[in-house]
Amino acid sequence: MSVYLHDIPLAQAKERFQQALEKAGLWGVLGVESIPLDEHAAGRTLAQPVWARLSSPHYHAAAMDGFALRAEHTSGALPSRPVALSIGEQARYVDTGDPLPEWANAVVPIEAVEPLDAHGQPASDPRHPHTIRLREPLPPWTHVRPMGEDIVATELVLPAGHTLRPIDLGALAASGNVQLQVARRPRVGVLPTY
Repeated sequence: MSVYLHDIPLAQAKERFQQALEKAGLWGVLGVESIPLDEHAAGRTLAQPVWARLSSPHYHAAAMDGFALRAEHTSGALPSRPVALSIGEQARYVDTGDPLPEWANAVVPIEAVEPLDAHGQPASDPRHPHTIRLREPLPPWTHVRPMGEDIVATELVLPAGHTLRPIDLGALAASGNVQLQVARRPRVGVLPTY
């Protein structure tokens, strides 16, 4: 009779381990703890599903650097018959990611406009002209990231039992979650015997 241990395949060892935990009533979530959403959350397992608290983006956002405007104001613009819009009243400069003014429903990229000064001459600063001229119309919602394009408030972000990866932390932060309910880590001890 051999007094030495015999190797068994990993799958069989895992199955025996699970059976032993089930028999002891310890197979499953051993407890729940609340942790902050930070770099230490990666690798933890969610004890509860996580739902979006905010939409992402949580406002209609410019998808380009350019000018926010009402698409209807560009109707009829042609290369031979451009449409001119006043800055402040009909158009406003926005950077990528900026919220759209409530009245705007489109963004024209800065490179697609002719920026003019108060005298109708090319503006020295294309981001701060007096007027912009467009030579083609825009449909509504052109170059706009609508509210909730990535995540809609109240939708499921991640299910219970999911092991968190760094990419998941970004999605959770974007959805307005700052605290997570995760499974308590088990304490494991090894008792060598012979």
